[in-house]
Formats: sequence, structure tokens, C-alpha cells
Amino acid sequence: MEFTGTTNAAPDRRDWARRWFDPWYDVLAAGEAVGRDDPSTWRRGELRAALERGSTEQLRHHVLALEHGEPVAVAEVELYLRDNTHVAWVNVVVHPAHRRRGVGTALLSHALDVVAAAGRTSVRVSVDRPAAVDETRWPGSVAARRRGFIRGQLAARRQLPLPVPPTRLAALESDARAHAAGYAVRSWAGPVPEEDLEALARLNARMSTDVPRDDLTVEPEVWDGARVREVEAERAAQGRRQWVAVAADGGGQLVAYTVLVVSDDEPERLIQLDTLVVAEHRGHRLGTLVKLECLRRAVADHPAAQRVSTWNAVSNAPMVAVNEAMGFVLDEFIEELEAPLAAVRRTLPDQTLRSRT
Repeated sequence: MEFTGTTNAAPDRRDWARRWFDPWYDVLAAGEAVGRDDPSTWRRGELRAALERGSTEQLRHHVLALEHGEPVAVAEVELYLRDNTHVAWVNVVVHPAHRRRGVGTALLSHALDVVAAAGRTSVRVSVDRPAAVDETRWPGSVAARRRGFIRGQLAARRQLPLPVPPTRLAALESDARAHAAGYAVRSWAGPVPEEDLEALARLNARMSTDVPRDDLTVEPEVWDGARVREVEAERAAQGRRQWVAVAADGGGQLVAYTVLVVSDDEPERLIQLDTLVVAEHRGHRLGTLVKLECLRRAVADHPAAQRVSTWNAVSNAPMVAVNEAMGFVLDEFIEELEAPLAAVRRTLPDQTLRSRT
């Protein structure tokens, strides 16, 4: 087996993308679609833009495995550069036509070499599966456990069909406002206003400490205004538009926020990203209010949207309740699994991949 790869920091990454990105993405999309009605794989243009643009926050490795010149599997290795520098996020996807022949094992072995070379000691993987399928019968879950990964968190994806009946939204808002005296909710489309930039950065940092992490090993993330702007710039390069809603307390301090984005490559799906109410301001239905405000703003600006996708830890009962009250319907589970690098490597036979130049 041969491989070819690049990173989002490599000087020749655009040359690599011109030759190899499309076959790399074709394998990724084909593999992640197996057994799923609505895979939420990032679209072709989004991933290519992220690769070619580069990032000051994350180093992303892209690897394409070939047999006799035919693309058979892909790997992604993602490394955060500011925080959580002990862990690497790894994704290995084998084309459906080339499974059960050791291809994934060989490529995982190579991906772990990348992890080791980066000095990371822990590996994390995510496995998406339909909610109706038990983990013991889903190939990705079985494979992860065979390689020594242990589930640290179970998350769920829910989808909200659009439009939502106005009476449902009005009732939710009326009830929530009765609990939120003294708080003000507002929203915007596009980049964070300069006067809110550092406050949003602080809320992003709290997102890494205030939401359930269950048994995952997660360090507090380091955020400042520059990191917020970096994320916005990457979204813009990917053709993603964003809407943000925030809640402020009586002193004007931002204490809750949520973000919706839409991709030019997938205009029918709004993606709900972070939603956070800081711990000391919970119990006032602020999560409901910011989500309703953000949805109202996004749908008005982008009426082509047909659904909203959101992800939550199963253990995050308050936010799950908010989503279900809005009408979100469960359709997938996402297992977040991790293991020490050394433990995973011990499960693998010796493998050799040759670099293709």
C-alpha cells in the first residue's frame, strides 16, 4: 500500500490538493455515507478551503491510501496548537469497496505514527451511527473498541425540520421570558462586533469548562479575540455564514450565546454550533431565548434552510430538553472515544506504508 498526504501548513499543499484532494474527498464521502441517511460530512469546498487556507490554531494532516494507484482509504489527524496538546483527533475512513482487507488497520498504523511524531500521547476518535443501531452492531464502534478505545462521552444529533410552527416558538419564548427578567437578548449576522469580541472569546473559553465532558480528558481552551477572528476567517473562506445571539445580564455582561452557520455548499442545512449559558446564570431559560433569537434571525436571512442540525452530550439534560421542546428529533448518536497512544499501537500488527512522491 502507498500513501500520499499533506498538511494545512505544508508549502506545497495547494499543489497536492490540485492532484489528490478530489479523490481523497470522494473516499471520505463514500465511506461516511454507509448506513446513514443524512451524513453531516463537511462539504467538498469547505474541507478544501480549510486545507488550502491554513490555520494558526490547528494542524490538520490529510492522508490518502492507494492500492495499485487506486484510492482506497483516507485519514485525518487534527492537532490543536494552543491547548489540549496531549491529544490528537484521528479519523480513518475506508471506501466501502475495500473494507475487511486490512486497509483501515494499515492506515491507522500510519496515522498513529503521525500522532507519535507530533508528541501526542492520547488519541481520540468519533463514531457516528444511526440512533436505531446498537453500538455492538455498528462496524465503526466495534472496530474502535477492538483497538482499545474507551467511550468517554455519548453525544446525540437532533434535527429540526423547518419551518417551525410559529405558535410553538411564541409559546416557548413567552414562557422563557417570564424567567429572564433583567436579561437582554440580541443577535447579529456575520463577524462579532468589535465591542463584543473579548466577551465572546471568554464565553468560548467557558464552553470548554462549563458543558458536560463526562469521562473525556479535556483541558480548558485558550481563547482571545484573535482566535475568534481566526475562526471567523476560516468560516468565510469555507463559504460559511454565521449568526450569533447573546444574552446580557443587567450590568451588560454577556452570559449566554449560541451560533448558527450555513454553508454555500449545503444551503438547506443550518448547523447549530456552540450554545452556552455560564453556570452562574442558569435557570433563567437563557438557552431557550438565545436559540430562538438566533433561529429567527437566521431563517429570516436565509429562507432556503430546510432543517437545523444540532449536537449535544446525552448527559446535558437541560440543553436536550430545550432542543426537544423546540421540536428537534433524535436521529444519530456520536461516540467520543479515546485511548493512550501506546495502548492503541499495541493492538496493531506491524504494517508498512510507502510514501508516494
